[in-house]
Amino acid sequence: MEKFSKNELRTHLICWSVYIFVEVVLAGIIAGRFSSFFLYVLFYAVNIGLFYCHALWVMPLLNRRTKTRVPFFLLAVISECMLYLSAATLINLLLESFGLRGSHLVINLQYLGITFWRSSFFIMYATGYFYLRGYLERKDLETQLIMAEKDFLRAQINPHLLFNTLNFIRHATKHNTAHASLAISSLSDLMEYALEDSKNGFVPLRRETEQVENLIGLHQLRFGHLLKLEYTNNNGNPEALILPIILLTLVENVFKHGILNDPDNIAQINVSSSATGISFSTTNLIGPTGKTNARETGLQNISARLEHAYPAGRYNFTYGTNGKQFETRLTINLA
Repeated sequence: MEKFSKNELRTHLICWSVYIFVEVVLAGIIAGRFSSFFLYVLFYAVNIGLFYCHALWVMPLLNRRTKTRVPFFLLAVISECMLYLSAATLINLLLESFGLRGSHLVINLQYLGITFWRSSFFIMYATGYFYLRGYLERKDLETQLIMAEKDFLRAQINPHLLFNTLNFIRHATKHNTAHASLAISSLSDLMEYALEDSKNGFVPLRRETEQVENLIGLHQLRFGHLLKLEYTNNNGNPEALILPIILLTLVENVFKHGILNDPDNIAQINVSSSATGISFSTTNLIGPTGKTNARETGLQNISARLEHAYPAGRYNFTYGTNGKQFETRLTINLA
């Protein structure tokens, strides 16, 4: 049997209390009288028991990957109905023997029909609850997955930059202290953004592009400004909100997987924004290993985050090879 959290137990208790109160009051007003307290207690105990039996034990039978799952499920439903009929009849007979039932129990087609309808009502109610709970659990897991992927992307960037930049700083402190100081400042700002600012759901585009420029500057420092790369920033809407780390990851992929020392194949990184949208693109010469699994995983994670954050049609993200070049294109509609 599944365990419920305290919040779930509290929610269930409130829902059942409201349902029972409304049904008892309405039934009493319509009938012009109220039944005994013991009748309500016993019958609602059976009704609630049927609800949880069906939701927690019978419905999961359909999730089994066996050929007999449907026959077993139907048999379980029939058994539930028969047990409910038996329990309801025993309760009526018990109450009648103690004089707590208003009339003599007559077991006929009308009684059977009402009893089976009542059981069917709670079975349908439990079925809806089963699928609703499954949907909410899947959405919760999807959210947790997206957050885990986001954390993974931050962690993926941090060690890579940290290792290479610290090696550069160690070397620069002996030969060019100005470069070492600049690298430390840029790395500090980048790490603060990756670890703190990016925890928010969205960040202003200017914050993301600032770190893109920090990242480009760090790599250019490491390679003596010899990297063949052009960066353009036409940010007409710097306060436009965007998912953090997205552009940073795409730029990092250019440095990790591209060839940036060929003057005939200059890498391109372009970002622009306006009141209606954000556009971003990268183009770089493919490295000798081609499209690696690491890059593919990172791009798939970006696709998943975008899909989770934006409604369908609000963004377009494509990537792939074009001859010897690897290209990424991202557009986000802000209108």
